[in-house]
Amino acid sequence: MSATFAHPKRTSISHRREKSVPHEVKETLDAVVTETQDGDRCLNNYVLKEVIGHGAFGTVILAYDKNTKTKYAIKEFSKSRLRKRDKANYFRRPRGGLRGARGRGGVSRSNTTDHITDPLHLIRGEVAVLKKLNHVNVVKLFEVLDDPSNDSLYMVFEMCENGVLMDISVNKKITPFPEDKMRLYFREMILGFEYLHNNGIVHRDIKPDNLLLSKDEVLKIVDFGVSEMFVKGNDKMKKSAGSPAFMAPELCVAHHGEISGQAADVWSMGVTLYCLAFGCLPFEKDNLLELYESIKNDEFNIPEGTDPDLKDLFHKVLEKDPAKRITMQELRVHPWVTEKGTDQLISTEVNCTDMVTDITDDELRSAIKTISMGTAITVIVAGNKWRRISKSHQHMSSADLEKFKAMGIADEINKKNNKNNKESNEENSEKNNEENNDEKKNIDRNEVTVATE
Repeated sequence: MSATFAHPKRTSISHRREKSVPHEVKETLDAVVTETQDGDRCLNNYVLKEVIGHGAFGTVILAYDKNTKTKYAIKEFSKSRLRKRDKANYFRRPRGGLRGARGRGGVSRSNTTDHITDPLHLIRGEVAVLKKLNHVNVVKLFEVLDDPSNDSLYMVFEMCENGVLMDISVNKKITPFPEDKMRLYFREMILGFEYLHNNGIVHRDIKPDNLLLSKDEVLKIVDFGVSEMFVKGNDKMKKSAGSPAFMAPELCVAHHGEISGQAADVWSMGVTLYCLAFGCLPFEKDNLLELYESIKNDEFNIPEGTDPDLKDLFHKVLEKDPAKRITMQELRVHPWVTEKGTDQLISTEVNCTDMVTDITDDELRSAIKTISMGTAITVIVAGNKWRRISKSHQHMSSADLEKFKAMGIADEINKKNNKNNKESNEENSEKNNEENNDEKKNIDRNEVTVATE
């Protein structure tokens, strides 16, 4: 996806982690596309204007809410293309069941009949990832819509009015960024991807096309279509994904076995930084196999006169051995990133203050609810908030405890053990109810299924 926009000058390079406010994500299964008097398509309350980007499964459209006039970027998917990919992925799964299988966006699939009863299942993985994230450098998702009479699914995102970070192409050199601007955006990349990794998510397709700039020139990470969730402490994965020119050397090997998803993300960050610094890719070949060989074996070129600290950073971030590659914790304190320690990033603790829990198969199953068609669907994150608080309550200061008392949730913290026992009993009861209701698979057309966190 690419678009050309004028990038206004950013007036501040400070990084502060403001308290994020959880937002609602609606799921609408009865969307209707009409035509305005001006000939524009109208998706419910959204007026669809021009196409601003293209992807493998559809397009990105500039739109605005006809009631509020707020601009949005709407990602339109082809259901038929998604089903073909979904079907292919299903038949490629290992024999012995679906245990541990990952779907689009990295969320495990436990019910293959979801394809039939719920069209939104086709993008459920990406939606689930975006719902659980709440960070200034991660794009916000507001609504997901299905038009049952047509081939389209829609995801409504916040509008990033300044387009892609850099429009980079193979064998084409463009104007590099000034060093201060390059450093600013790389620092925001560190904060955004550190937040993802600390939430057990690897992006797997980091490149300038998937880094957009808001109206205020804040970097936003987008496109979680091939992202993967991992169990914290074990980010090993086997599948290859991403754009070839930005793939790590360990992914450019057939039957490569398990690799570190976080280390692969760090490599892609390094390739992106190289593009910002020099206006071209570090490894360029016309043939895909030759490109993979180049990434695995060739040295990259660093022009004369490059800042020694930046040169050192490139050698560490584009280290071909993932075991020796710089880590995110080392990256955030590197002399080039911090200007020799004079401009430190905010701490990891502050940056990842809105930590959330993993999405499991059981949680996805137990979170499915049926409601009347047309009812607004609110994604409630109170459960995640309680789990975050309860995990760390033994380290909580008296001042923080008083704050939580004012919020009316201190009693929940003090009763953690009792609540855990109660929840365990309730989960067992819910599982029994689910078994009894398995035969009720045909959902009434006046109802929808809703996934909540």
